[in-house]
Amino acid sequence: MAETRTNKTSSSNPRKKVKPFPENVDLFRLLKVILLILFSLLFVYLYYLHTKGTLTSTMVLLWKLHKKVIMAIFGFAAYSLVVFYLGVRKGRKR
Repeated sequence: MAETRTNKTSSSNPRKKVKPFPENVDLFRLLKVILLILFSLLFVYLYYLHTKGTLTSTMVLLWKLHKKVIMAIFGFAAYSLVVFYLGVRKGRKR
């Protein structure tokens, strides 16, 4: 008995087109992975300083050298959080 199969054409079974690398990557997922890697490297570095016994002296030195920059970053972050919180409260009232 002969089989009566029909050959499928390429139009009836379309293949997924593989996108090139830059189009296939989600930007936010990539940033999330980069931030997680940076935080883990920071944690390892702080642990290394702790085991050498120079963690506090290094933190004090960094604070003295970059006090203005650190305070500016914390001030901007606090201001942004306050504005965001007020916007969320205003939005929930509506």
